Amino acid sequence: MPGKHGPNRLGNYVDVHERWMAEFLDEGFVIEDATAFVVQQPVTRLAGTVICIDAVTIDVEKELVVLDGRGRNARVQTRKFRYHAWVRGVHNILRYESGHKTHRRHPHKHEFNTFGDGRESSVTDLHDEDSIPTLGEVIREVQEWHAANASRLKRLR
Repeated sequence: MPGKHGPNRLGNYVDVHERWMAEFLDEGFVIEDATAFVVQQPVTRLAGTVICIDAVTIDVEKELVVLDGRGRNARVQTRKFRYHAWVRGVHNILRYESGHKTHRRHPHKHEFNTFGDGRESSVTDLHDEDSIPTLGEVIREVQEWHAANASRLKRLR
């Protein structure tokens, strides 16, 4: 059985994304999903911004390569991704990205000193597929970060 990042039908991928986003919107943490899928054979991109409460923002850049098929029936798989969470007017929170050709060949996570100098505090390579989060998992992680830091965020504003 393929893992959570295995090939998937584009239609299923879009439907799952929309369900996750509707759930986050209903919960109230996400206040706007300004992401969109753009199909440009042989690549489909998911890009845009997820706007959350208290100026928390998640920039999304995801590239899905089309393995075969067309339209909603096309089989796609993630080739590159970048999820960047930050607080508008303050600092970065975290960033997940796929590996790079010239450095950090593995997917990895950057964490930042959001309430201090804003500098990067750590980088962790993600060596196994299960440690690479989906966008929904990143939003949930940022939501938990927000819950733990909401009072500190309010003091900054």
